[in-house]
Amino acid sequence: MQGPKLSSAQLDTDAVVASSDQTLRLFLNQAVSTVVSGAVTIEPAAAVRITSEADLVSVQFDEPLDYNTEYTVTVNDVASSSGGSASTISYSFTTGTAELYYLDRGTPTDEIVRTGLSGIERSVLFAGEGIQEFVPVGDLLAFTTAAADRTGTLQLVNPQTGITERVLLPEVGEVADIDGSRSGSTLGFTISSDDPGPIETTSHTLYTIDLDRGRDVVAVTGLDGEPMRVSGWQFIPGTSNIVALTTATTLVRVDSATGEVVPLGQYFEFDRVSADGTHVAVSDPRGSASVALSDGSETRLYPSPIDGQQPFLGHTDARASGDLVSKMVVVEEGGGAFRSFLAYDDGEVSRILYTTVGDKGAILDFRVSPNGQFVAVEVQPNVSVLDSDEYVMVSRPRSVTTYVVDIASGAVTRSVEGFGTVWR
Repeated sequence: MQGPKLSSAQLDTDAVVASSDQTLRLFLNQAVSTVVSGAVTIEPAAAVRITSEADLVSVQFDEPLDYNTEYTVTVNDVASSSGGSASTISYSFTTGTAELYYLDRGTPTDEIVRTGLSGIERSVLFAGEGIQEFVPVGDLLAFTTAAADRTGTLQLVNPQTGITERVLLPEVGEVADIDGSRSGSTLGFTISSDDPGPIETTSHTLYTIDLDRGRDVVAVTGLDGEPMRVSGWQFIPGTSNIVALTTATTLVRVDSATGEVVPLGQYFEFDRVSADGTHVAVSDPRGSASVALSDGSETRLYPSPIDGQQPFLGHTDARASGDLVSKMVVVEEGGGAFRSFLAYDDGEVSRILYTTVGDKGAILDFRVSPNGQFVAVEVQPNVSVLDSDEYVMVSRPRSVTTYVVDIASGAVTRSVEGFGTVWR
């Protein structure tokens, strides 16, 4: 007589902020008639797809949701498949929050730190000397060091026990470009060493380790079946698959499970994979482009005007929606000076997200959060002050600071003394 009722619900509140196509499952106390999309409302608004079968109503979110936000899903006119009164089903949940990892270099030790999006709390996960790069992988942290001759090491540490182990590498050389799959246990990196031959060159061979299966270092093979040499690479967010630009200027996608290598085009410079895992930003003599990782289709990138001026495009995160978060430069009238800033471009106009105080500093790098809500901006506050830490491989100013900026409002929610931010 009262209509169907909600029995239980299932949703991974952490996964729903990290990737798209996550599903809320609403289980009812009886089989119901087909629920149409117009019967469902989400507050705050979010794009969804609705399916229903028997006693289950599934709400699939098209995009990742905002962090630490209460959402209410309401399904109207839910009727039993056997007839009778209709009812309204409502379910509320609070999404997970983000963790931000970064490297804080000091004297004599460097610290790998985990923190949140607000407040001042910070947890030191590991402290050691001479850390060049790091990345979290599963329950471990991987980090590199380098000697004066740039010969590198790769080490793993368990933050819970503090136990550190050194990975046995297949060759001696520079260890760099370290990355970890966000959804698995695979670690990747390059080793660069002198490659003897008729013409001596430097190799940049790409290797991976599946840490859940041991410590075997495996070379990623290219289209020719030989170890792949790359000028840039990254794991595709949400997967253990790889996108890389070979030293032969071929952009490829690599299936880590099967080893299949798919060419995506010819480019000269690798920028970054978008935070939503759909596109990679690259460049060639014609300028910058966004390449779809699904089929290799290319979109040339032309930044929208900002304050009536046409900016030059730098590093770019190009999402599936066509929106851009980019480092941009505007040359002042007369060409005697320029301004650099981080901007959000919706395809029509660009909006400044962050610029240094008095335009005295420099934006060194940035990383967009997996759900596209925030961006971590790495900044040197004042370029006139020469304060390099003089690390062999990845040197940074001692004054480097990272600011967390809300992309929608441009508000700074957090700042930390450090760099190399990784979203988890």
